[in-house]
Amino acid sequence: MVTNQTATGPINSADLGFTLMHEHVICVDHSMRAQYPEVFHRPTELDGAIAKLVEARDAGVRTLVDLTTIDLGRDPGFIRDVARDSGMQIIVATGFYYQIPYRFMYRPSAELVELMVRDITQGIGDSGVRAGIIKCATEPNMHRMNERVVRASSKAHRKTGVPIYTHTYPANRTGLDQIRVFREEGVDLSRVVIGHSDDTGDLTYLEEVLQSGVYCGMDRIGVPTPRTSEQRADMVATLVERGYENQIVLSHDAACHIDHFADGAIEKHMPDWKFTYLPRHFLSMLRKRGVSESAINQMTIGNPRRIFEQSVPY
Repeated sequence: MVTNQTATGPINSADLGFTLMHEHVICVDHSMRAQYPEVFHRPTELDGAIAKLVEARDAGVRTLVDLTTIDLGRDPGFIRDVARDSGMQIIVATGFYYQIPYRFMYRPSAELVELMVRDITQGIGDSGVRAGIIKCATEPNMHRMNERVVRASSKAHRKTGVPIYTHTYPANRTGLDQIRVFREEGVDLSRVVIGHSDDTGDLTYLEEVLQSGVYCGMDRIGVPTPRTSEQRADMVATLVERGYENQIVLSHDAACHIDHFADGAIEKHMPDWKFTYLPRHFLSMLRKRGVSESAINQMTIGNPRRIFEQSVPY
């Protein structure tokens, strides 16, 4: 049993319970928010986020991993308040998305590492919140600056032990590019989740990823494109049948608030993209495809716990 950091303090890995491994509380444009504060009304968004996480708790979710990076509008104070008032255990991320982090274009990579390590070991700014996972991303291909971020994430991971969770563009098989870099950096691949793996139906690619020893994040459940929920369920069921249930985690990549969409657009065009779709609907789809309760528990409880139980430096 290992102690893991959440937005409201440390918990034991044994207490993680049913875990959504890739979600977001808020994704906002901090530049817009700073110059046009009316675009984000904190009390309204706080109430809305709390309500959505209370609903997720009622559906059986106990822990939510918020993979909002530094440059996607991460707000640890907001996340802390939502966690406190909803009762949801929320693990907060450090790291960077796939856009070039301009502050670090001509700065040494050591500064990237130091920033992530500080988020994990000391806390994020003056929020009192410590990060418990590292996020890095590659899309559509791994360019030079992106590779620097992935390597820096690897170094921060080894210094702190917290797991790595990635964003990939599987149409270009970028999970394999990330795995190559992780191997070169000496990363223990059993501490890595290759994300958005359910955005492809290429089972040859997915088996190559899984055979490296990483986990696959089937984490766009409820998003209707590029794969339907039925196609995603078929793929998960097939991989379980082939013996990979110990290397799969499930999630939605949903958010309580996200700037990318106009108000009401998600509810109108993507009604299944929410924190309750997986526990209330998608798991039933897996059961109908012959996935056992033990396999479901492994993917939603056992695997997340095992990932976070390895959170020690090496």
